[in-house]
Amino acid sequence: MNSRVTSLRWRPWAAAVAIGTASLLAACGGGGSSSNEGALAVRLTDGQSCSYKEVFVTIERVRVHRSASADDGDAGWEDLVLSTPLRVDLMTLRNGVFENLGTLPLDAGDYQQVRLVLAANTGGAAPFANQLTLEDDTVTPLRTPSSQQSGLKLNVQMTIEEGETAELVLDFDPCKSVVKAGNSGNYNLKPVITGYFEEVSAIAGTAEPGAFVSAQVDGEVVKSTVAADDGRFVLWPMVAGSYDVVVTAPVLANAALTDVVIPDDDTTIDVGALDVPDNTGAVEIPGSVAANVDLVAIVAARQVVDGTTIEVASTVLGVVADGSTAYSFTLAAGAPVSTPWVAGTSGYTFTAGAADATADYTIGALAEGFAAQSTDVTDLAAGDVAASVDFTFTAP
Repeated sequence: MNSRVTSLRWRPWAAAVAIGTASLLAACGGGGSSSNEGALAVRLTDGQSCSYKEVFVTIERVRVHRSASADDGDAGWEDLVLSTPLRVDLMTLRNGVFENLGTLPLDAGDYQQVRLVLAANTGGAAPFANQLTLEDDTVTPLRTPSSQQSGLKLNVQMTIEEGETAELVLDFDPCKSVVKAGNSGNYNLKPVITGYFEEVSAIAGTAEPGAFVSAQVDGEVVKSTVAADDGRFVLWPMVAGSYDVVVTAPVLANAALTDVVIPDDDTTIDVGALDVPDNTGAVEIPGSVAANVDLVAIVAARQVVDGTTIEVASTVLGVVADGSTAYSFTLAAGAPVSTPWVAGTSGYTFTAGAADATADYTIGALAEGFAAQSTDVTDLAAGDVAASVDFTFTAP
């Protein structure tokens, strides 16, 4: 069966995989036995390449319904209830690692809605059910939306076959889901989840340990991870298509392996070792986002390398009405590098030109319901601090 992919996100910007399994959780489901019964196995993974130390969420149940428009109190829901709520650090679910949430017996047929129900934070001290640990070890609760009570809604197109167990992978992106709430020091959880039904694929290889590795289409990050201590990375789950594999790290030039083709679902493309040259230093790009209404904005830094647009950094900001929220990017000095993917090649060396001593970036900002904004920052050399790149969103 072909993969069907569906996203729970507000973001408007335009062989076998080596998978480590975690504990299999006991679960019970709604619905009784049936001669026309199949099952749905649910897995949780994440898509991330940010620098939070820990992002904990606590999952209580997964709900499934035949209707995409069913409300929380409607009849017909089937529930996969975890015997013990699962508190999991999403930052550990990288490079193909996942958590099994359990298997739910379902009558054969079509299903169109899934809801992921999170536990609420209780008490005034850590550990919290939903919690963020920053790079400086600061621990703060993640404020979760009121929708957690009825579940985070994900529209899907799933067909359960009689006598068969289908698979649903819930790809929870903590980098896009954690939103800095203005300059208050608080963080909100606005979940960004992609659901993959049936066969999925992967891109694997090795890079500098700790490097951020992403699969992108037209400068849009589809999947990302962090290379492990041995350099191994696995971009999973993914579907068949053509992608640019982008490698970034503080010590490296920004690099793109272009036009990597996954020909079929249930396939792993191993690109081998990606040997990226060192960068010539770092540049700083500070800025802020202001608005006259409460909103969530995405700010991203992009470059163009040999005609291919790549995203090299991004952040998600919450802005309160008539306020502003600061951000800052530390980016590679020098021009990016690229080379095309060739099927069957076991590794790639990227070569920086001798004259490529400066870097050009485009900083863009998006907020739902507003036109995109962008500013070009050019000719940056090692040690430069750019002028503040500020954005303002004004609602009529």
